[in-house]
Amino acid sequence: MQTTHKNHQSPSKFGWALLLLALATAVFLRLTNLGNWPPGLYRDEAFNGLDALRVLDGNPALFFTANNGREPLYITLTALSVAVFGRTVLAVRLVAAMVGSLTTWLVYKLGRTWFGWRVGLLAAWLWAITLWPVHLSRIGLRTILLPAVLALTFWLGTEAYRRNKASWWLAAGAAYGLGFYTYLAIRFTPLLLLTLGAFLLWQGRREWLRRGAGWFVLGTAVTVLPLALFYLQNPELLLGRTGQVSILNPAINGGDLWGTLWRQIGRALGLFLWQGDTILRHNPAGRPFFDWLMAIPFLLGLGWCLKNWRKPAATAVLLWSSVMLGVTILAEDAPHFLRAVGILPGAIFLPALGLAGLWSWPRWPKLVGGGLVAALIAGSLLLTVRDYVNYNQQPETALLFESAAVELAAQLNMEDEGTAVYLDRWFWDEPSQKGWPTVPFLADLDGVTLYRPENGLPPAASGQPISLYTWPFGDLEFVPQLLVEAEMVVVRNGRLARGDLELEPYPLYVRYASSARPNEAAMVNFDNAFLLQSWAVTPLDEQTVQVELVWQKTAVEPTNQIAFLHLIGPDGLITQADTPPGGAYWFPHWWRDGQLVQERRLLILDRPYDPALHTIQIGLYDPATLDRLPIVSVDTDVQIDSWQLAP
Repeated sequence: MQTTHKNHQSPSKFGWALLLLALATAVFLRLTNLGNWPPGLYRDEAFNGLDALRVLDGNPALFFTANNGREPLYITLTALSVAVFGRTVLAVRLVAAMVGSLTTWLVYKLGRTWFGWRVGLLAAWLWAITLWPVHLSRIGLRTILLPAVLALTFWLGTEAYRRNKASWWLAAGAAYGLGFYTYLAIRFTPLLLLTLGAFLLWQGRREWLRRGAGWFVLGTAVTVLPLALFYLQNPELLLGRTGQVSILNPAINGGDLWGTLWRQIGRALGLFLWQGDTILRHNPAGRPFFDWLMAIPFLLGLGWCLKNWRKPAATAVLLWSSVMLGVTILAEDAPHFLRAVGILPGAIFLPALGLAGLWSWPRWPKLVGGGLVAALIAGSLLLTVRDYVNYNQQPETALLFESAAVELAAQLNMEDEGTAVYLDRWFWDEPSQKGWPTVPFLADLDGVTLYRPENGLPPAASGQPISLYTWPFGDLEFVPQLLVEAEMVVVRNGRLARGDLELEPYPLYVRYASSARPNEAAMVNFDNAFLLQSWAVTPLDEQTVQVELVWQKTAVEPTNQIAFLHLIGPDGLITQADTPPGGAYWFPHWWRDGQLVQERRLLILDRPYDPALHTIQIGLYDPATLDRLPIVSVDTDVQIDSWQLAP
């Protein structure tokens, strides 16, 4: 594999067509269903949206201090997106998708400058279709800016070296300085540049030091100066987050620094082909950087760079891919695909070099080599699509991207005008970082009353519809008093949520809404304790059945009965859902005479639901004795203790 003058010529028309197809593929993979995949809006993304709103309100900043501190470039660009598309998930993520797509072109330019158009084209394709950069381009975080800035800096720097013009050196320095406004991993790049510069000096290439280094430093200094002055005034912000996650911290290394360091190095090196980031928000858990189809091209490219290490471009790729691994090696949770983002797009060139070698291998016709490379890229694309679709359909992904908070905001936005809407401040207090910043970013709170249970709630007007959103694990005793006039209370559990350090998911919120009394229906009387007034069975998908139940308590004293809901097949019980009548968040002492309560339950099957084969039965039992309550009927003398809801 050689990098000759011929290799650096422009591609043919067919080559340009392939490059345009790579760009189109990158855009398609990054924009398709962007507002819903990944499902939800993680709090780090939401904080960017909230700060973008502050920028639009006339409060720009060189550094945003909330959420452990963030550099300003992504937030500033997000403000433009929010101004156009509003307070939406799409607006927060669109900047990442556009930058990730544009980086395809920058990767091509850099690859062509270093290795020729063929490697540049293949690197562009790999950037377009590899799952890690695709995923980083679909989440509203600032990390995706760093690969783009690094690719731009190295391309401009290489052109400046070749052209020996001050204007190009200034542009390269300005691009590099811009990187300090992107993501904190940029702080590791001076080591990369110094190492690469030392290599060039060792080779006797000194003309750049005399003619260009000063202009590069000037361009960098002018660009970085405002941020540098800010850090001088606020030194605690410079390394605050770094100190929290560094393996130098005894709380992280557990008193075994060297052992921790060696383990971190092994894990970081394994990210290429063995095991990637296991944090599900960053990556389909454990998926390595390159899929198995790219393993041989990666090793071929690595071998070529090691063999040709005296070539500046080969050494640059090796240094880029190894030095920038230090960011994740020196911090907890290696390999961490956000902290390790600095190896991109440099590491993309390793399999690109291997693919180029297969394409042009002299022992077979170029048509065979080209066909093999096309098949490998097509297969890698299919693996990326398959894995990413599966990733976004996992319930755990929705949990970790806090889709429940998106649902809560959407529900608030759908409330009818004239309804008295109440929202617990627990969901709103983002300055404390204990709430859910997705809610204040996405929700329109015009007419919504924010409350704290301990401070009481202002009553709604007589006859006014009520919609109450509560934190289900706080004091809820105010709920029945607020809804005392409601003919029927509709109780809805929100979607499940789970924090990073929590083991079990839980409903993020419970919504209590007043409703008019429905038309009377044939009621099922459970031992004169509860009436089941009506029900509705709705299959949501092949393996999920929703059951809505409307209850009325008829006993004088509170009763602690449990209502079982059984889905039964030909071989017996398949699944069940047992809670008190009214649901887990409507308590026995809350019932009012004549008041109805509607609840909703889900039956999750391990097989497709078939109404012709499966029946759904309901009944009540005493949790202390497990004795079932009989159904009272005037039509028959036969005593039964369950009622069939479906079919």
